[in-house]
Amino acid sequence: MKLVIVESPKKAKTIKNFLPKDFKVISSYGHIYDLPKNEFGISIKNGNLYIKYKVIKWHFIKKLKSFLKYSKEVFLATDPDREGEFIAWSIKLFLKNKNVYRLRFYEITKNAIYQAFKNKDKINNNLVNSQKSRRCIDRIIGYTISPILWKHNIGKSCGRVQSAALRIIVERELEIKNFKPKKYYHLIADFSKFKAYLIDNKNNHIFKDKDHLEKILEKINKDKFKIKEILKKEKILKKPLPLDTAKLQRVAFLKYNFSSPFTMKLAQNLYEKGLITYHRTDSYRLSKNFLNEIKNYLKEKYEEPISKKEKFSQEAHEAIRQTQIENIPKLNKYEKLLFDLILKYTLSSCSKNALIEETNIYLFPQNHKEFIFKTTGEKIKEYGYLEFFPFKIKFNSLPDIALDKELKPSKIYVEEKETKPPARYTESSLIKELKKLGIGRPSTYAEIIKILYKRNYVIKEKNSLKPTEIGIKVIEFLRKNFPEIIDLKLTSKMEKDLDKIRDGKIDFEKYVIDFWNKIKSLL
Repeated sequence: MKLVIVESPKKAKTIKNFLPKDFKVISSYGHIYDLPKNEFGISIKNGNLYIKYKVIKWHFIKKLKSFLKYSKEVFLATDPDREGEFIAWSIKLFLKNKNVYRLRFYEITKNAIYQAFKNKDKINNNLVNSQKSRRCIDRIIGYTISPILWKHNIGKSCGRVQSAALRIIVERELEIKNFKPKKYYHLIADFSKFKAYLIDNKNNHIFKDKDHLEKILEKINKDKFKIKEILKKEKILKKPLPLDTAKLQRVAFLKYNFSSPFTMKLAQNLYEKGLITYHRTDSYRLSKNFLNEIKNYLKEKYEEPISKKEKFSQEAHEAIRQTQIENIPKLNKYEKLLFDLILKYTLSSCSKNALIEETNIYLFPQNHKEFIFKTTGEKIKEYGYLEFFPFKIKFNSLPDIALDKELKPSKIYVEEKETKPPARYTESSLIKELKKLGIGRPSTYAEIIKILYKRNYVIKEKNSLKPTEIGIKVIEFLRKNFPEIIDLKLTSKMEKDLDKIRDGKIDFEKYVIDFWNKIKSLL
């Protein structure tokens, strides 16, 4: 018998369908090893790092040992990221005197699994060390600074990425609180079917001087208008990039109002059923095999996806995409919604760009040619990716107007407006900001938001993230006493350092020891 070990029972069930009868597929139900719950678990002696791990799944170890009696070969097929590598490494500790291989695949399909068996590998220790470092650093911060927050009755916990995310939310709240609105004005000629705005010689339609506009209004109020010029130009509307984890969570929120944790739970189900590629990724790349498949499906509508170099790399090889376009098995309501969203986004990213015709019409009052008004409209010339795109894009259409036509506005008026404060972050826009800053990784975004709610640092108000009084106090305390912990540039640098550990460029033990010594000096 050959034994295959994964971390999820659903994944085990899907993989089992693709393998011969002499293969047994079992699940570890996640991590089997972790730092102890009720003690620090990290120590430094004579300049060396010691990490104390505890088995947290003895029932799995017992089950594993019973299968090992009949298994000559063991294949570790946990997820292809740092956590998955750590789980594989921890299971291997119990597989002495066995032939052990690491399997990596980014979609649970027959072809991908058989390819993984052909390219069976060893545990990547650099990847394991990167996960160990992440876990140790989070434990050091949690076990040293969190008790100080409790002592001062400020908050429940402090975390490397969690606190950086909270700082972003709190700072936005302060921006909103301190915002002072400024008035600005438009002069508008309303022609019923379209509106035209007065522009200055720089093509600007926003004015600060209301009196100036009202004087112009007095002059032109009874005038008819003539068209000075009609300019048409074609514009390319670029198709979207394929989905990565951050973008998937954003579009699921915008389309269906799904929370980030809920989106990731659905994506996990779809991945484990073999319907999408691995859902924790920073990549925008699509495999050549898939591109050939979708090219045949789209035919003349196909155009290769836009390539973009990712600023922050992850282990995953591909963007999130469907593994099949047709013959989809039965899904529950929410899984189907998310799968359709992924499918449409992938088809959009592999279709041609859309072509828009933009029309700019310039008008002037007959008796005051010095005042120029402008209106702009668009119409679609070639739909391209818009045929599949899951969001409707609104275009301002204009009626057909002859160049020499005389027009009488139904009214001309001065419109007063105020500048608005920046909007609070939503789950979607926070994830976008975290990714932009290089803070956190695909596997952490949903968990960060979950913790902020759980600790009562943030509440949801009309889909926006509002910091609570506790959340604001935590950031004020950390800013005063531990500014390094919430420094966004340092948090981003730490992510890059963890990537360097993953790539074997930094020694993980030295990195953790240096970090621990730095925290001790702050304490």
